[in-house]
Amino acid sequence: MATTETLDLVALICSRLCHDLAGSIGAVNNGVELLAEETDPAMREEAIGLIAQSAADAARRLAFFRLALGASGGVQDAMPLGELTRVAQSYFAGGRLDLGLPQDQIDLPKPLGKALLLGLALAGQALPRGGTLSLSRDGGGWAIRAEGSMLRWQDGVAAAFTGEADWPLEPAPAMARYARLLAFASDLSVEAALSDSALTLRFVA
Repeated sequence: MATTETLDLVALICSRLCHDLAGSIGAVNNGVELLAEETDPAMREEAIGLIAQSAADAARRLAFFRLALGASGGVQDAMPLGELTRVAQSYFAGGRLDLGLPQDQIDLPKPLGKALLLGLALAGQALPRGGTLSLSRDGGGWAIRAEGSMLRWQDGVAAAFTGEADWPLEPAPAMARYARLLAFASDLSVEAALSDSALTLRFVA
């Protein structure tokens, strides 16, 4: 049977998914309501634009979390690095982040690919005013680095990545905890380093 901790982790991750999608889906709903009530052609055109933009935003978020959290294919299947970078670029499109993603045509163990995607999402979340976010090879492992003028790393996230925290009580640390478990399934551990303007996540053997 599932443990209470496992159930809590699933619930917290679901809360994060709902939070990420709520704004976009709500905007689609608002656009549909406006379209149904509005007769002015210019306003109807604006409503259609709102619906299209919000639907596209929801679709790219769903694609990201489907790859990062979904169960398509077998757990032993590989994840092409090109698919990871494509989905990550779409997820961060239109934001304030300058992305630096590898162009290697290699396959990653699926758990590792999922862990890296979640690491990118959480590191990007720590840069509310924008900055640079990169993923690169780091010896036999991988490194995610986020740099910006304002760095807000939510309490408990770094400790959840490294396994030094108690069981997470918030969605972001829960995502970090799950990423750590995924990395462990690929025989890697996670190290986190934080300064005033940069944070680094290293997935190392």
